[in-house]
Amino acid sequence: MTGLGRPFWLLYTGESTSAVGTAASLIALPVVALHINGDARQAGLVGTALSVGIVAARLPAGVIADRFDRRVLLLVSNLVGTLLLTALALLQARGAVPLPVLITTALLLGAVGSTLAPAESVAVRSFVPHEQLPRALALVQTRSAVAMVAGPLAGGALLAVDAGWVFLVDAATFLTAVICMALLPSGGRAAGSSQAPLRAAFEGLRFVWKSPFLRYAAVNATIVNLVFNGLLTVVIAAAGTTRHGSIDVGVQTAALGAGGLVGSLLAVPAARRLPPAQGVASATALIALALFGFATLHDVWAATLLLALAASAGPVITVVVATAQISVTPGDLQGRVHSGITFLAQAVSPLGPTLAGFSSHALGLTPTVMSASVLVGVLAVVGAVVIRHTTALTAHRDPAPEPLEVHRG
Repeated sequence: MTGLGRPFWLLYTGESTSAVGTAASLIALPVVALHINGDARQAGLVGTALSVGIVAARLPAGVIADRFDRRVLLLVSNLVGTLLLTALALLQARGAVPLPVLITTALLLGAVGSTLAPAESVAVRSFVPHEQLPRALALVQTRSAVAMVAGPLAGGALLAVDAGWVFLVDAATFLTAVICMALLPSGGRAAGSSQAPLRAAFEGLRFVWKSPFLRYAAVNATIVNLVFNGLLTVVIAAAGTTRHGSIDVGVQTAALGAGGLVGSLLAVPAARRLPPAQGVASATALIALALFGFATLHDVWAATLLLALAASAGPVITVVVATAQISVTPGDLQGRVHSGITFLAQAVSPLGPTLAGFSSHALGLTPTVMSASVLVGVLAVVGAVVIRHTTALTAHRDPAPEPLEVHRG
């Protein structure tokens, strides 16, 4: 694919490789915790530590992305990931890894991922021409969907041999990213970084709140993420505990990944042809309709198709929002606005499985999914109202492009 340039492809290759490795480690960490003494609560603690690391680092990561050279930040973050996974692989090779080490590693890996996300977003803006942004962002979404499918498959295969191999391979993927980041030109350093860290961290949230579209996009992402995080719990509960039910869970989970991949391909034309608010509202309405169908149809294959349809709308929303956000945000706020939106989107999503479980137990599976469908439908209607009041988004243009200095040596 032409027009994106060598820096983007270096960034994409490095982060894509590490994304697959990280997806493998995400299933290996709780499995290793479970195998310590068979206590499922320990696996849950590791999963929670990962989520806490992601959410806790979101706002500080935006400040860091706006204050430091993005190439150096990407390089250092991937190097930290390499060292963490290498140490974990060595400990695993010597015997069982203590639970505190697993929890600490999961927490730090979550923080590393949070640090990489806004730095990558700002780097994409620096390296890619404005007219190519939808294509670049769609490729990033495609990478995420592929990692969701390939990472767990690779991790499961390596776990069958030894968990240490999962961590060693993940360390190698981070090292690949380090090499790619070392070859990048500088992403530049934003001006105006003299604010106190706490005030600077909340500057991105204030910018989001002042924009009707970005405010709606943040609320939309918060609720949609909450719904999707709880959806897997509903799928598992609906399948039951039989062997056939386990197969259904596997098929429907894979459908979520496949739907995300298809949605990544549809995101480019959606971002280019639809006004941002209309694109987000339309994709949200599609999720609501798919959830309604999932609640009312009890055929496994129909449900699988509807799950894929719902998942396909997610990348469309992400790319449309990201393209608009990059266009309207000043250069010195890019990292903090990206972190502000993603922080709001992820802050309550860990509650999704718990809420879905309690709701399914109290109300039943069908009312739970119907309630989610109604909630997402309301989001779509709100989006239609936003369309009326947001006729256009004015793209921000920096006075001069950021220079791309090549770091040598």
